Amino acid sequence: MNRDRLQNLQPFTTTGGAHVGWMNATWPLAQLLATTDRLTISIRLLGTYTFTPDQVSAVERYTMIPVLGWGVQIRHCRTDYPQRVIFWSVGSPDTLLRGIRDAGFLPAASSSEIPRGRGIAVRWSAILVAVVVWNALLLLDFSRSGSSPPQPGPFALVALLFAFALSVGTLVSPRLQRLVLKPGRSVGEISPFLRLLAFVSGIMVIVFSIILAFGGFNHRV
Repeated sequence: MNRDRLQNLQPFTTTGGAHVGWMNATWPLAQLLATTDRLTISIRLLGTYTFTPDQVSAVERYTMIPVLGWGVQIRHCRTDYPQRVIFWSVGSPDTLLRGIRDAGFLPAASSSEIPRGRGIAVRWSAILVAVVVWNALLLLDFSRSGSSPPQPGPFALVALLFAFALSVGTLVSPRLQRLVLKPGRSVGEISPFLRLLAFVSGIMVIVFSIILAFGGFNHRV
């Protein structure tokens, strides 16, 4: 691409939805920005994902349901990001592809560089411990509840605090990451899920705390 052509290129940006790893965000929670040297997808709550041309082997049309579920999939070789990255568009995916191409972003990676068949990044032992602790706390609450059906109480609040602490701790603590993740895996692969879990559990901790402070779920005005 000649120098004059590069100088005339304009960034391309559009709003839509996104699917990153296990998480999905609908329109208008995501934004795509393409320039000659960067392709960026920013998703509210789930983070920002930036690719250079040498980290992308292809940006291709992706269709799950025509019109309702289509967009472009980014084939990339970044091991610190979820392998599955899709940007959902309101209009035709061809418009997206044309906008990215006209902005000057040209994938340069080889398809052989894309990691394949890596499986889940989290240790199964960590998943088992988290599930056991969560269920044990809820069972403690339900066993002490005198109502039918059982009502959540202080142990449910502790369970939510556990979920919040585990998600935030895994995001920021290298020591906890070594316990939770398989060897050679990156926390970036599961960061969208951890951010959403931290947000939801944090909101629920606040709500449960207020409810329990005013007499609990069995309280009647």
